[in-house]
Amino acid sequence: MKAYVLSIAGIVLVIAAISIISPSGKMGKFIKGTGRLFILVVMVAPFATLFGEKKDSFFRTEEMSTDESYLLRCAQILSEEDEKEITEYLNETFSITAEVKVFRKDTTGFPREKIEAKITDFGIIGQGGHIDKTEDVRKALEERYGCEAVVS
Repeated sequence: MKAYVLSIAGIVLVIAAISIISPSGKMGKFIKGTGRLFILVVMVAPFATLFGEKKDSFFRTEEMSTDESYLLRCAQILSEEDEKEITEYLNETFSITAEVKVFRKDTTGFPREKIEAKITDFGIIGQGGHIDKTEDVRKALEERYGCEAVVS
């Protein structure tokens, strides 16, 4: 109800401003008459739904829904970009090659949910050094990206 009253008040103010700056001849009368007609339409609009079916109403309201497929696609695109970035980060920082999979939530902001990194090449390290390296990689990923990381 408050929004309805505010919309009427806003329309009246706009029409008043237009009628002040409109010319005084026939064109001015036409503009003022059109403004009054517009105010009348806005005032009567809520009653249109009472007398007719909602589907035939000129001023119908639609329910808004989220497009789940779009949100999933956005999360997928961001995950793919993260996968490339993480692969480069692991190669530059730890000199390893890995297959990376990033999972994101399809909610506001698309936060990262989980990172899975499967190391395919450890590079050149000493005997048994890869065991410590997987734990170091996991900790670095969790610290840098702020989500759970699984490294194998």
